[in-house]
Amino acid sequence: MVLLKGRELFIAMIAAIFIIGFITILSFDGGMNRGGDNPLPQKWRKVGVQPKVETTTTTTSTYVNLQNTGNQINQGNQNIEGGGQGTQYDKNRRKLPRIKKGQVNPFNKIDKVYKENEDLNKKRSLLIREEMKFSWEKYREFAWGYDELKPVEKRGHDWFGLGLSIVDSLDTLYLMGLDKEYKEGKDWVENVLNHRKDTGKKVSVFETTIRFLGNYNTMYSLTGEQLYLDLGRDIADLLLYAFNDHSPFPASFVSLTDHKVSYQRWAGDCIILCEPASMLLELNELSRITGDPKYKEYSDKIVDALASMKPSIPGLYPTFITQDGKGFCNNKISVGAMGDSFYEYLLKMWIYQDGIEERYSELFQLSADAIIEHLYKVSKKGDGFITNLDGGSVSNTQEHLTCFAGGMFMLAAASNITGDDEKSALYMEVGEKVTRTCAKTYDITPTGLGPEIAYIEPDSGDIRFNGYKADSSYILRPETIESIFVAYRLTGNTEYQEMAWKIFQAIVDVCKTEHGYVGLNDVSNSWAFQDFQQSFFLAETLKYLYLTFQPSSLVPLDKYVFNTEAHPIEIQYKD
Repeated sequence: MVLLKGRELFIAMIAAIFIIGFITILSFDGGMNRGGDNPLPQKWRKVGVQPKVETTTTTTSTYVNLQNTGNQINQGNQNIEGGGQGTQYDKNRRKLPRIKKGQVNPFNKIDKVYKENEDLNKKRSLLIREEMKFSWEKYREFAWGYDELKPVEKRGHDWFGLGLSIVDSLDTLYLMGLDKEYKEGKDWVENVLNHRKDTGKKVSVFETTIRFLGNYNTMYSLTGEQLYLDLGRDIADLLLYAFNDHSPFPASFVSLTDHKVSYQRWAGDCIILCEPASMLLELNELSRITGDPKYKEYSDKIVDALASMKPSIPGLYPTFITQDGKGFCNNKISVGAMGDSFYEYLLKMWIYQDGIEERYSELFQLSADAIIEHLYKVSKKGDGFITNLDGGSVSNTQEHLTCFAGGMFMLAAASNITGDDEKSALYMEVGEKVTRTCAKTYDITPTGLGPEIAYIEPDSGDIRFNGYKADSSYILRPETIESIFVAYRLTGNTEYQEMAWKIFQAIVDVCKTEHGYVGLNDVSNSWAFQDFQQSFFLAETLKYLYLTFQPSSLVPLDKYVFNTEAHPIEIQYKD
């Protein structure tokens, strides 16, 4: 044996360290193709789509398995998530449950019952898939390139001028394995769509964020294609013109050509609570996948301002806030219209970040407990619902938009955001009761479709879908089905599947026309239609219906969180 001494030993040690380090770097490379533009490691690119099924007579399931598509994008920039450069994560923080082999997954209790009813589930999901295909084909035939379809008039309608239905539908088509339809949409987005096209219209910052940026982020996560990353960065950079130096919040509208902004006149030029809050997930995710911290910095400005505000009821924010973020413009509190996704995103940001920023947990728990104390009611017939406060008086109404909150409370329970089993059980109970009441508002109408606003009689507990304080319209909204989907995944109770199927059948029976799907002006009259096939019908309603009859491996809730337009975003687990 040759012994090395002095200088020779030192040189040998340095060489060994270099070789070990080089091998280690290679082992963490993940299979990157350094010659290409795609920053995704090859093994995560283009999650495979099973062969397309063109008929509803077969029971072959078609889906993309997202169970193990852990996104490895920009591992070197993970410090962007959770507070900026050099952030150190608190190992003892409250975080999402870690599920060990053999343990019950609180986000998934359907595997056994799904298998027991697999043939029926496949048949139903394929029928829902066919209605997505039908809706897309009619949009393509009569409204291609327009924002939405007017089926009765057989023409398109614009309010963005940017092909909204195409962009909003991409992930639904992809997840359903509708390859031909997805390619049509992708080709249009790649070769025709121009965010800077002079449409003569300002765009809603809120709607553009959740529908366009939200789905670009999702499609990049699902496919790894540079196209979607470039589109996401482009639309986000245009939306940032809505911000100015005197406000932490964006204006309500911005021109994508001359960058001029405007506010909601009917709101007295105040900020609608849900609008800036609905940028949090999307901007954080864009910073993560691009490695550019500027988007998260705008998100941080928003949440810093919201967290510093002091509503008269802690945790319950009025729906109009001042532009400078120092006060409120009204005293109406709603978990529905104008307030909804503020509360939703407090929870979902905590889930998305795996508890990195504790303030999201604190803000959400404060709000959730205040909702239960001040807004959650149980009628004399035992129906749980979440109402509004206006000037300190409860409205005894429940908006369809509020029905998402059933799923929100159940996700809060499953994620164990409080660390308190008793509190989690309460959240689960409230979530299920609200979801069942929302489903009941469908059951009581002649068409089987739920009203925009239901009124619950204080004395009798009866639910009214028209008349005093009610709004009997139905516009293909997703919120009830969203909460039913969450309830099924988290409980394994197939009763929720039956609720969803009954609603789907009513939608097909009442809202399907020869040339697309329409809404209703009155849920008691199937002839009183609203001639719009809403983009969220394709992006949300049909997607949640489809997922309710798919296995848990398709967008598992312990790996993905949905933005408020039903575009899934991958949860970023730490340590």
